[in-house]
Amino acid sequence: MKQGKILALVGVLVVAPMALAQGGAKSPKQSAGKTAARALEVYEQGKRLYDAKNYAGALDRFDQAAAIEPGKARWQYNRGLALRKLSRFSEAREALLHSRSLDPAYKRAEIDDKLREMGFSPTPPPSTPSEEPSTPSTSTPSEEPSTPSASTPPAPPPPEPSVVPRGGTSKKPANPMLSFCLCSGMALLFFLLFRRQLSKTKPLQDSHHASTSTLQPRSEELAPLEGQLKQVAASLAQVEHALRLNEDADLRALLNQATMAEQNAWQSMEDFRKGTASRSAVKRRIDKAHEATEAAVAHAHGLFGEQAFLPEGERVGCYFCARPLANPSFRMQVPLKRGSQVTHVLACPPCANMAAAGQPPPVKVRRSSSGQTQHWSEVHGYDPYTHRHQPHPDMSTMPAWQYAPERSLGEVAAMAAGGALATGLAAYGVSRLLDLDSASEAAAAQAATQAATQAAAKRASEHREERDWKDHS
Repeated sequence: MKQGKILALVGVLVVAPMALAQGGAKSPKQSAGKTAARALEVYEQGKRLYDAKNYAGALDRFDQAAAIEPGKARWQYNRGLALRKLSRFSEAREALLHSRSLDPAYKRAEIDDKLREMGFSPTPPPSTPSEEPSTPSTSTPSEEPSTPSASTPPAPPPPEPSVVPRGGTSKKPANPMLSFCLCSGMALLFFLLFRRQLSKTKPLQDSHHASTSTLQPRSEELAPLEGQLKQVAASLAQVEHALRLNEDADLRALLNQATMAEQNAWQSMEDFRKGTASRSAVKRRIDKAHEATEAAVAHAHGLFGEQAFLPEGERVGCYFCARPLANPSFRMQVPLKRGSQVTHVLACPPCANMAAAGQPPPVKVRRSSSGQTQHWSEVHGYDPYTHRHQPHPDMSTMPAWQYAPERSLGEVAAMAAGGALATGLAAYGVSRLLDLDSASEAAAAQAATQAATQAAAKRASEHREERDWKDHS
Protein backbone atom coordinates (compact mmCIF):
# COMPACT_ATOMS: atom_id res chain seq x y z
CA MET A 1 0.00 0.00 0.00
CA LYS A 2 2.78 2.39 0.96
CA GLN A 3 4.72 1.37 -2.14
CA GLY A 4 1.75 2.25 -4.33
CA LYS A 5 1.47 5.73 -2.79
CA ILE A 6 5.17 6.33 -3.28
CA LEU A 7 4.97 5.31 -6.94
CA ALA A 8 1.98 7.61 -7.44
CA LEU A 9 3.86 10.53 -5.88
CA VAL A 10 6.90 9.86 -8.04
CA GLY A 11 4.66 9.80 -11.10
CA VAL A 12 3.22 13.18 -10.19
CA LEU A 13 6.68 14.63 -9.58
CA VAL A 14 7.96 13.41 -12.93
CA VAL A 15 4.98 13.79 -15.26
CA ALA A 16 3.66 17.16 -14.02
CA PRO A 17 6.84 19.15 -14.73
CA MET A 18 7.19 17.45 -18.11
CA ALA A 19 3.66 18.38 -19.06
CA LEU A 20 4.25 21.90 -17.78
CA ALA A 21 7.44 22.23 -19.82
CA GLN A 22 5.79 20.90 -22.97
CA GLY A 23 2.81 23.19 -22.53
CA GLY A 24 5.06 26.19 -21.88
CA ALA A 25 7.03 25.55 -25.06
CA LYS A 26 4.02 26.30 -27.23
CA SER A 27 2.22 28.87 -25.09
CA PRO A 28 3.78 32.35 -25.74
CA LYS A 29 2.27 33.05 -29.18
CA GLN A 30 -1.00 31.34 -28.30
CA SER A 31 -1.37 33.19 -25.01
CA ALA A 32 -0.51 36.53 -26.66
CA GLY A 33 -3.12 35.92 -29.34
CA LYS A 34 -5.75 34.95 -26.78
CA THR A 35 -4.95 38.04 -24.70
CA ALA A 36 -5.31 40.37 -27.68
CA ALA A 37 -8.56 38.68 -28.75
CA ARG A 38 -10.00 38.92 -25.26
CA ALA A 39 -9.07 42.62 -24.99
CA LEU A 40 -10.60 43.33 -28.41
CA GLU A 41 -13.81 41.54 -27.46
CA VAL A 42 -14.17 43.65 -24.30
CA TYR A 43 -13.36 46.81 -26.28
CA GLU A 44 -16.10 46.03 -28.82
CA GLN A 45 -18.59 45.82 -25.96
CA GLY A 46 -17.39 49.22 -24.73
CA LYS A 47 -17.64 50.68 -28.23
CA ARG A 48 -21.29 49.65 -28.49
CA LEU A 49 -21.99 51.26 -25.10
CA TYR A 50 -20.13 54.40 -26.21
CA ASP A 51 -22.25 54.61 -29.37
CA ALA A 52 -25.34 54.35 -27.15
CA LYS A 53 -23.98 57.27 -25.06
CA ASN A 54 -23.59 55.02 -22.02
CA TYR A 55 -20.17 56.48 -21.28
CA ALA A 56 -19.88 55.07 -17.76
CA GLY A 57 -20.47 51.56 -19.05
CA ALA A 58 -18.07 52.14 -21.94
CA LEU A 59 -15.38 53.33 -19.53
CA ASP A 60 -15.77 50.14 -17.50
CA ARG A 61 -15.16 48.00 -20.61
CA PHE A 62 -12.22 50.13 -21.75
CA ASP A 63 -10.72 49.80 -18.26
CA GLN A 64 -11.02 46.03 -18.59
CA ALA A 65 -9.34 46.07 -22.00
CA ALA A 66 -6.49 48.18 -20.60
CA ALA A 67 -6.11 45.76 -17.70
CA ILE A 68 -5.91 42.80 -20.09
CA GLU A 69 -3.41 44.55 -22.42
CA PRO A 70 -1.67 47.27 -20.35
CA GLY A 71 0.82 48.13 -23.08
CA LYS A 72 -1.79 48.96 -25.74
CA ALA A 73 -2.09 52.69 -26.53
CA ARG A 74 -5.49 52.17 -28.17
CA TRP A 75 -7.23 51.19 -24.95
CA GLN A 76 -5.82 54.20 -23.04
CA TYR A 77 -6.93 56.54 -25.83
CA ASN A 78 -10.50 55.24 -25.67
CA ARG A 79 -10.41 55.51 -21.87
CA GLY A 80 -9.58 59.19 -22.38
CA LEU A 81 -12.53 59.66 -24.75
CA ALA A 82 -14.98 58.12 -22.26
CA LEU A 83 -13.58 60.08 -19.30
CA ARG A 84 -13.90 63.29 -21.34
CA LYS A 85 -17.57 62.56 -22.00
CA LEU A 86 -18.04 62.06 -18.25
CA SER A 87 -16.44 65.50 -17.56
CA ARG A 88 -13.56 63.86 -15.66
CA PHE A 89 -11.07 66.03 -17.50
CA SER A 90 -7.98 65.53 -15.35
CA GLU A 91 -8.31 61.74 -15.62
CA ALA A 92 -9.02 62.07 -19.35
CA ARG A 93 -5.82 64.06 -19.82
CA GLU A 94 -3.85 61.47 -17.85
CA ALA A 95 -5.23 58.63 -20.00
CA LEU A 96 -4.48 60.46 -23.26
CA LEU A 97 -0.94 61.23 -22.17
CA HIS A 98 -0.52 57.60 -21.09
CA SER A 99 -1.61 56.52 -24.57
CA ARG A 100 0.97 58.85 -26.06
CA SER A 101 3.71 57.48 -23.80
CA LEU A 102 2.89 53.93 -24.93
CA ASP A 103 2.88 54.83 -28.64
CA PRO A 104 3.85 58.42 -29.57
CA ALA A 105 2.63 57.96 -33.14
CA TYR A 106 -0.90 56.80 -32.22
CA LYS A 107 -3.69 59.40 -32.69
CA ARG A 108 -1.25 62.28 -32.28
CA ALA A 109 -3.47 64.95 -33.83
CA GLU A 110 -6.61 63.78 -31.98
CA ILE A 111 -4.85 63.79 -28.62
CA ASP A 112 -3.66 67.36 -29.19
CA ASP A 113 -7.19 68.43 -30.16
CA LYS A 114 -8.78 66.74 -27.14
CA LEU A 115 -6.27 68.29 -24.73
CA ARG A 116 -6.88 71.74 -26.25
CA GLU A 117 -10.66 71.35 -26.00
CA MET A 118 -10.38 70.45 -22.31
CA GLY A 119 -8.32 73.56 -21.58
CA PHE A 120 -4.95 71.82 -21.29
CA SER A 121 -1.86 72.97 -23.14
CA PRO A 122 -1.37 70.71 -26.18
CA THR A 123 1.93 69.45 -27.47
CA PRO A 124 3.29 70.74 -30.81
CA PRO A 125 1.04 69.57 -33.65
CA PRO A 126 2.27 66.37 -35.30
CA SER A 127 3.02 66.02 -38.98
CA THR A 128 0.90 62.92 -39.60
CA PRO A 129 -2.73 63.33 -38.56
CA SER A 130 -5.16 60.46 -38.36
CA GLU A 131 -8.92 60.23 -38.54
CA GLU A 132 -11.31 61.13 -35.75
CA PRO A 133 -12.80 57.92 -34.30
CA SER A 134 -16.42 58.71 -35.01
CA THR A 135 -19.26 58.05 -37.38
CA PRO A 136 -21.47 60.79 -38.91
CA SER A 137 -24.23 60.16 -36.38
CA THR A 138 -22.44 59.24 -33.16
CA SER A 139 -19.15 59.96 -31.48
CA THR A 140 -17.40 56.62 -31.53
CA PRO A 141 -14.14 55.40 -30.04
CA SER A 142 -11.33 54.61 -32.42
CA GLU A 143 -11.59 51.47 -34.51
CA GLU A 144 -8.16 51.67 -36.14
CA PRO A 145 -5.41 49.97 -34.12
CA SER A 146 -1.91 51.19 -34.50
CA THR A 147 0.17 49.33 -37.09
CA PRO A 148 3.93 48.92 -37.29
CA SER A 149 5.86 51.04 -39.75
CA ALA A 150 6.31 49.61 -43.21
CA SER A 151 9.96 50.63 -43.18
CA THR A 152 10.80 48.27 -40.36
CA PRO A 153 9.49 44.79 -41.28
CA PRO A 154 9.59 42.21 -38.51
CA ALA A 155 12.63 40.00 -38.46
CA PRO A 156 12.01 36.37 -39.50
CA PRO A 157 12.08 33.84 -36.67
CA PRO A 158 15.42 32.06 -36.19
CA PRO A 159 15.62 28.54 -37.67
CA GLU A 160 14.95 25.75 -35.28
CA PRO A 161 18.20 23.83 -34.53
CA SER A 162 18.23 20.24 -35.57
CA VAL A 163 20.59 17.25 -35.56
CA VAL A 164 20.81 14.96 -38.58
CA PRO A 165 21.86 11.40 -37.64
CA ARG A 166 23.42 8.85 -39.97
CA GLY A 167 20.08 7.47 -41.03
CA GLY A 168 19.25 10.76 -42.77
CA THR A 169 16.27 11.77 -40.57
CA SER A 170 16.46 14.88 -38.43
CA LYS A 171 15.47 15.13 -34.83
CA LYS A 172 15.43 17.89 -32.25
CA PRO A 173 18.25 18.03 -29.73
CA ALA A 174 17.67 17.39 -26.08
CA ASN A 175 15.77 20.26 -24.46
CA PRO A 176 17.69 21.59 -21.43
CA MET A 177 14.57 23.50 -20.36
CA LEU A 178 12.76 20.19 -19.87
CA SER A 179 15.36 19.00 -17.37
CA PHE A 180 15.30 22.34 -15.62
CA CYS A 181 11.48 22.28 -15.33
CA LEU A 182 11.61 18.71 -14.05
CA CYS A 183 13.98 19.62 -11.23
CA SER A 184 12.17 22.86 -10.47
CA GLY A 185 8.80 21.10 -10.35
CA MET A 186 10.03 18.50 -7.92
CA ALA A 187 11.54 21.16 -5.67
CA LEU A 188 8.34 23.22 -5.81
CA LEU A 189 6.14 20.28 -4.89
CA PHE A 190 8.32 19.36 -1.92
CA PHE A 191 8.25 23.00 -0.79
CA LEU A 192 4.44 23.19 -1.04
CA LEU A 193 4.03 19.97 0.93
CA PHE A 194 6.38 21.26 3.61
CA ARG A 195 4.62 24.62 3.76
CA ARG A 196 1.22 22.95 4.04
CA GLN A 197 2.39 20.84 6.95
CA LEU A 198 3.91 23.90 8.62
CA SER A 199 0.72 25.96 8.25
CA LYS A 200 -1.24 23.34 10.21
CA THR A 201 0.94 24.02 13.24
CA LYS A 202 0.48 27.85 13.25
CA PRO A 203 -3.20 28.69 12.78
CA LEU A 204 -3.28 31.25 15.55
CA GLN A 205 -0.25 33.15 14.31
CA ASP A 206 -1.59 33.39 10.72
CA SER A 207 -5.02 34.59 11.83
CA HIS A 208 -3.42 37.24 14.00
CA HIS A 209 -1.34 38.47 11.06
CA ALA A 210 -4.44 38.67 8.84
CA SER A 211 -6.30 40.69 11.44
CA THR A 212 -3.51 43.26 11.87
CA SER A 213 -2.61 43.74 8.19
CA THR A 214 -5.62 45.99 7.47
CA LEU A 215 -5.37 48.34 10.43
CA GLN A 216 -6.23 51.93 9.56
CA PRO A 217 -3.64 54.67 10.18
CA ARG A 218 -3.59 56.66 13.40
CA SER A 219 -4.44 60.37 13.45
CA GLU A 220 -0.85 61.30 14.27
CA GLU A 221 0.20 59.64 10.99
CA LEU A 222 -2.38 61.55 8.96
CA ALA A 223 -1.86 65.04 10.39
CA PRO A 224 1.65 65.73 8.96
CA LEU A 225 0.64 64.48 5.51
CA GLU A 226 -2.53 66.55 5.46
CA GLY A 227 -0.51 69.59 6.55
CA GLN A 228 1.85 69.17 3.61
CA LEU A 229 -1.05 68.80 1.18
CA LYS A 230 -2.76 71.92 2.52
CA GLN A 231 0.45 73.88 1.92
CA VAL A 232 0.45 72.64 -1.67
CA ALA A 233 -3.22 73.65 -2.05
CA ALA A 234 -2.57 77.15 -0.67
CA SER A 235 0.31 77.70 -3.11
CA LEU A 236 -1.80 76.57 -6.07
CA ALA A 237 -4.60 78.94 -5.04
CA GLN A 238 -2.03 81.76 -5.19
CA VAL A 239 -1.08 80.74 -8.72
CA GLU A 240 -4.78 80.80 -9.67
CA HIS A 241 -4.94 84.40 -8.42
CA ALA A 242 -1.70 85.29 -10.24
CA LEU A 243 -3.29 84.48 -13.60
CA ARG A 244 -5.53 87.54 -13.19
CA LEU A 245 -2.56 89.64 -14.37
CA ASN A 246 -2.18 87.91 -17.71
CA GLU A 247 -3.12 84.60 -19.27
CA ASP A 248 0.03 82.59 -19.96
CA ALA A 249 -0.17 79.20 -21.71
CA ASP A 250 2.93 77.80 -19.99
CA LEU A 251 1.78 78.88 -16.54
CA ARG A 252 -1.69 77.45 -17.21
CA ALA A 253 -0.15 74.13 -18.26
CA LEU A 254 2.07 74.02 -15.14
CA LEU A 255 -0.95 74.83 -12.97
CA ASN A 256 -3.01 72.05 -14.58
CA GLN A 257 -0.20 69.51 -14.11
CA ALA A 258 0.29 70.49 -10.46
CA THR A 259 -3.47 70.39 -9.84
CA MET A 260 -3.73 66.88 -11.28
CA ALA A 261 -0.80 65.74 -9.10
CA GLU A 262 -2.48 67.35 -6.10
CA GLN A 263 -5.79 65.61 -6.79
CA ASN A 264 -3.98 62.28 -7.07
CA ALA A 265 -2.34 62.98 -3.70
CA TRP A 266 -5.70 63.76 -2.07
CA GLN A 267 -7.11 60.50 -3.46
CA SER A 268 -4.09 58.58 -2.20
CA MET A 269 -4.59 60.20 1.21
CA GLU A 270 -8.21 59.01 1.25
CA ASP A 271 -7.08 55.48 0.35
CA PHE A 272 -4.53 55.63 3.18
CA ARG A 273 -7.27 56.70 5.58
CA LYS A 274 -9.32 53.65 4.54
CA GLY A 275 -6.31 51.38 4.95
CA THR A 276 -6.00 50.53 1.24
CA ALA A 277 -2.77 52.48 0.57
CA SER A 278 0.59 52.68 2.30
CA ARG A 279 2.12 55.77 3.88
CA SER A 280 5.07 55.60 1.50
CA ALA A 281 2.70 55.69 -1.50
CA VAL A 282 0.98 58.79 -0.12
CA LYS A 283 4.33 60.44 0.56
CA ARG A 284 5.47 59.84 -3.03
CA ARG A 285 2.29 61.42 -4.40
CA ILE A 286 2.65 64.43 -2.10
CA ASP A 287 6.30 64.91 -3.07
CA LYS A 288 5.31 64.82 -6.74
CA ALA A 289 2.56 67.40 -6.15
CA HIS A 290 4.96 69.59 -4.17
CA GLU A 291 7.56 69.47 -6.94
CA ALA A 292 4.99 70.40 -9.62
CA THR A 293 3.62 73.21 -7.45
CA GLU A 294 7.07 74.70 -6.91
CA ALA A 295 7.57 74.79 -10.68
CA ALA A 296 4.25 76.66 -11.16
CA VAL A 297 5.01 79.14 -8.34
CA ALA A 298 8.51 79.81 -9.71
CA HIS A 299 7.12 80.45 -13.20
CA ALA A 300 4.46 82.83 -11.86
CA HIS A 301 7.13 84.72 -9.87
CA GLY A 302 9.33 84.93 -12.96
CA LEU A 303 6.44 86.38 -15.01
CA PHE A 304 4.93 88.86 -12.55
CA GLY A 305 7.36 89.19 -9.63
CA GLU A 306 6.00 89.85 -6.15
CA GLN A 307 2.91 91.47 -7.63
CA ALA A 308 1.61 88.01 -8.52
CA PHE A 309 0.99 87.10 -4.87
CA LEU A 310 -0.11 90.41 -3.33
CA PRO A 311 -3.79 91.20 -4.09
CA GLU A 312 -6.34 88.55 -4.95
CA GLY A 313 -8.31 88.20 -8.15
CA GLU A 314 -12.04 88.64 -8.61
CA ARG A 315 -14.31 86.07 -7.03
CA VAL A 316 -15.44 84.80 -10.41
CA GLY A 317 -15.95 81.13 -11.13
CA CYS A 318 -17.40 78.88 -13.80
CA TYR A 319 -21.16 78.65 -13.34
CA PHE A 320 -20.98 74.89 -13.84
CA CYS A 321 -17.81 73.54 -12.17
CA ALA A 322 -16.76 76.58 -10.06
CA ARG A 323 -13.30 76.72 -11.67
CA PRO A 324 -11.75 80.16 -10.94
CA LEU A 325 -11.88 82.61 -13.86
CA ALA A 326 -9.61 85.47 -12.78
CA ASN A 327 -8.56 86.33 -16.33
CA PRO A 328 -11.14 87.41 -18.96
CA SER A 329 -9.27 85.53 -21.69
CA PHE A 330 -9.99 82.27 -19.87
CA ARG A 331 -13.76 82.66 -19.66
CA MET A 332 -16.66 82.36 -22.10
CA GLN A 333 -20.30 83.32 -22.01
CA VAL A 334 -22.78 80.48 -22.38
CA PRO A 335 -26.45 81.36 -23.05
CA LEU A 336 -28.83 79.00 -21.22
CA LYS A 337 -32.43 78.71 -22.42
CA ARG A 338 -35.16 77.51 -20.08
CA GLY A 339 -38.69 78.02 -21.32
CA SER A 340 -38.71 81.35 -23.15
CA GLN A 341 -36.01 82.91 -20.95
CA VAL A 342 -32.34 83.08 -21.96
CA THR A 343 -29.68 83.71 -19.28
CA HIS A 344 -25.97 84.19 -19.93
CA VAL A 345 -23.51 82.52 -17.55
CA LEU A 346 -19.70 82.49 -17.41
CA ALA A 347 -17.92 79.18 -18.01
CA CYS A 348 -14.40 77.81 -18.24
CA PRO A 349 -13.19 76.49 -21.65
CA PRO A 350 -13.87 72.77 -20.93
CA CYS A 351 -17.46 73.44 -19.79
CA ALA A 352 -18.04 75.92 -22.63
CA ASN A 353 -16.84 73.32 -25.15
CA MET A 354 -19.26 70.77 -23.73
CA ALA A 355 -22.11 73.28 -23.93
CA ALA A 356 -21.19 74.16 -27.52
CA ALA A 357 -21.44 70.45 -28.36
CA GLY A 358 -24.97 70.36 -26.93
CA GLN A 359 -23.95 68.47 -23.77
CA PRO A 360 -24.91 70.41 -20.61
CA PRO A 361 -22.02 70.26 -18.10
CA PRO A 362 -22.91 69.17 -14.54
CA VAL A 363 -23.43 71.92 -11.95
CA LYS A 364 -21.64 71.90 -8.59
CA VAL A 365 -24.18 72.12 -5.75
CA ARG A 366 -24.68 71.29 -2.10
CA ARG A 367 -27.71 69.30 -0.98
CA SER A 368 -28.84 69.84 2.60
CA SER A 369 -30.49 67.23 4.80
CA SER A 370 -33.83 68.94 4.22
CA GLY A 371 -33.53 68.39 0.47
CA GLN A 372 -32.67 71.99 -0.39
CA THR A 373 -30.18 72.45 -3.24
CA GLN A 374 -27.74 75.35 -3.24
CA HIS A 375 -25.57 76.47 -6.12
CA TRP A 376 -21.88 76.70 -5.19
CA SER A 377 -22.07 80.51 -5.39
CA GLU A 378 -24.81 80.48 -2.72
CA VAL A 379 -22.82 78.39 -0.23
CA HIS A 380 -21.45 80.60 2.55
CA GLY A 381 -17.66 80.56 2.65
CA TYR A 382 -17.18 78.80 -0.68
CA ASP A 383 -14.27 80.30 -2.62
CA PRO A 384 -13.53 79.12 -6.20
CA TYR A 385 -9.77 79.62 -5.77
CA THR A 386 -9.38 77.91 -2.40
CA HIS A 387 -11.84 75.07 -2.85
CA ARG A 388 -10.59 74.06 -6.26
CA HIS A 389 -7.62 72.73 -4.30
CA GLN A 390 -9.14 72.01 -0.87
CA PRO A 391 -12.43 70.19 -1.46
CA HIS A 392 -15.40 71.78 0.30
CA PRO A 393 -17.44 69.28 2.36
CA ASP A 394 -20.87 68.09 1.22
CA MET A 395 -20.46 69.30 -2.38
CA SER A 396 -21.65 67.20 -5.31
CA THR A 397 -22.78 67.67 -8.91
CA MET A 398 -26.09 67.33 -10.72
CA PRO A 399 -27.19 67.65 -14.36
CA ALA A 400 -27.68 71.25 -15.44
CA TRP A 401 -31.26 70.62 -16.62
CA GLN A 402 -32.22 69.21 -13.21
CA TYR A 403 -30.91 72.18 -11.23
CA ALA A 404 -33.75 74.61 -10.52
CA PRO A 405 -32.63 77.44 -8.18
CA GLU A 406 -35.04 78.88 -5.65
CA ARG A 407 -34.09 82.37 -6.78
CA SER A 408 -33.94 83.36 -10.45
CA LEU A 409 -31.31 81.87 -12.72
CA GLY A 410 -30.09 85.38 -13.50
CA GLU A 411 -29.38 86.07 -9.82
CA VAL A 412 -27.40 82.85 -9.45
CA ALA A 413 -25.44 83.60 -12.62
CA ALA A 414 -24.57 87.05 -11.26
CA MET A 415 -23.40 85.57 -7.94
CA ALA A 416 -21.14 83.14 -9.77
CA ALA A 417 -19.76 86.07 -11.77
CA GLY A 418 -18.75 87.95 -8.63
CA GLY A 419 -21.90 90.00 -8.26
CA ALA A 420 -22.14 91.29 -11.84
CA LEU A 421 -24.18 90.09 -14.76
CA ALA A 422 -22.25 87.80 -17.06
CA THR A 423 -23.04 90.04 -20.03
CA GLY A 424 -21.31 92.93 -18.23
CA LEU A 425 -17.99 91.09 -17.78
CA ALA A 426 -15.29 90.65 -20.38
CA ALA A 427 -14.96 87.23 -21.97
CA TYR A 428 -13.20 85.94 -25.06
CA GLY A 429 -16.30 84.57 -26.77
CA VAL A 430 -19.90 83.39 -26.60
CA SER A 431 -20.87 79.74 -26.92
CA ARG A 432 -23.91 78.65 -28.89
CA LEU A 433 -27.27 78.48 -27.13
CA LEU A 434 -27.75 75.57 -24.73
CA ASP A 435 -31.44 74.60 -24.48
CA LEU A 436 -31.95 73.00 -21.05
CA ASP A 437 -35.50 71.90 -21.88
CA SER A 438 -34.32 70.00 -24.95
CA ALA A 439 -31.49 68.50 -22.92
CA SER A 440 -33.98 67.32 -20.31
CA GLU A 441 -36.18 65.70 -22.97
CA ALA A 442 -33.16 64.00 -24.57
CA ALA A 443 -32.04 62.66 -21.18
CA ALA A 444 -35.52 61.33 -20.45
CA ALA A 445 -35.68 59.64 -23.85
CA GLN A 446 -32.24 58.10 -23.32
CA ALA A 447 -33.24 56.85 -19.86
CA ALA A 448 -36.41 55.33 -21.31
CA THR A 449 -34.43 53.61 -24.07
CA GLN A 450 -31.95 52.17 -21.59
CA ALA A 451 -34.77 50.99 -19.32
CA ALA A 452 -36.50 49.30 -22.25
CA THR A 453 -33.25 47.66 -23.33
CA GLN A 454 -32.60 46.37 -19.81
CA ALA A 455 -36.17 45.08 -19.52
CA ALA A 456 -35.87 43.28 -22.84
CA ALA A 457 -32.55 41.75 -21.80
CA LYS A 458 -34.08 40.62 -18.51
CA ARG A 459 -37.05 39.00 -20.30
CA ALA A 460 -34.70 37.26 -22.71
CA SER A 461 -32.61 35.98 -19.81
CA GLU A 462 -35.68 34.69 -17.99
CA HIS A 463 -36.84 33.00 -21.19
CA ARG A 464 -33.47 31.30 -21.63
CA GLU A 465 -33.51 30.12 -18.01
CA GLU A 466 -37.02 28.72 -18.44
CA ARG A 467 -36.04 27.00 -21.69
CA ASP A 468 -32.88 25.56 -20.13
CA TRP A 469 -34.88 24.29 -17.17
CA LYS A 470 -37.34 22.58 -19.48
CA ASP A 471 -34.53 21.08 -21.54
CA HIS A 472 -32.92 19.60 -18.45
CA SER A 473 -36.09 18.44 -16.72
